[in-house]
Order: sequence, then structure tokens, then C-alpha cells
Amino acid sequence: MVSVTILRMNIIEKLQYDTARYWDKPFLKAAMAVCALAAYADGNVSLSERYRVDAILNAVERLRVHDPRKAVDIMDDYLAELRNDTLNWESVLRGKVSRYADDYKAARTLLRIAYLVIAADGPVSPAEKEEFNRICDSLTVEKDRIWGEFSTGATETA
Repeated sequence: MVSVTILRMNIIEKLQYDTARYWDKPFLKAAMAVCALAAYADGNVSLSERYRVDAILNAVERLRVHDPRKAVDIMDDYLAELRNDTLNWESVLRGKVSRYADDYKAARTLLRIAYLVIAADGPVSPAEKEEFNRICDSLTVEKDRIWGEFSTGATETA
């Protein structure tokens, strides 16, 4: 009797986990789009930026339900497409991001992800700052205010 109850609980827990993963797959794709856009902003994806993406996948609760290898595969696919057809794929990836313009918490999370990736390899280049601004525009967020909040918070915790 106990083993059947435990089995049912495990199935229910698995169902809850699978459901969370299914419902949040668009957010995963938007997050990986942000990572790809931010990492590729200066035309070079550094090892520091890749490590930062791994850390983000472990830190952001909405992303932890996904297999990190699959998430990185999604980002790598986006990066390959960006390298092959930059203008078209920037538009495609911004479309994935802009779906969260009306979700304040998701938009803030995506912007934090962008900032962390952009700042991962040292001083922020003008190209990286411009990419952050474009991501803000995709999410209809006031870019100067949000950049100020993030960069001030980063120096205070450093």
C-alpha cells in the first residue's frame, strides 16, 4: 500500500516538474535569445560569457527546471544563426524577447540576464551597451534608468 502511494506521489511530482518545464519553455527560449544577443554583441563570444550563462541557468529559478545542456544547445543554435544571417536572426531573437514586454517580472529577469552576460568579460564595450539598449527597447523598458540601476548595483556588490 505504501509503495503505491509513494509511486503516485512520484508521478505527481514528475508531472508538476514536466508541466513547469513545458509552460516555461518560451521563457527559456527568450532567455537564451537574450544570452545569444548579449554575448554576440561585440562579435565575439568569450569563455567568461559562456560561464556566466551556465551560472545564470543554475541561479534563475524559472530556468532551473530545464536541462542546462539543452539550454546551452538552444543558445548555440541561436549564435550559429546569428553568425550566418545576423540581420534576420537579430529580428527573430528580439521577437522571442519582446513577448515578455507586458510581463514586468519576466522583463526585469531578462534584462538582468542581459546585463550579467554583457558584463561577464570585463568593461562593457559600446557595442554591448547598444545591444543592452536594443533589448530594453524590445521589452519597452526605459534603458537609461535600468542600466543605471544594474550598473550601480554591480559596483556596490563588487
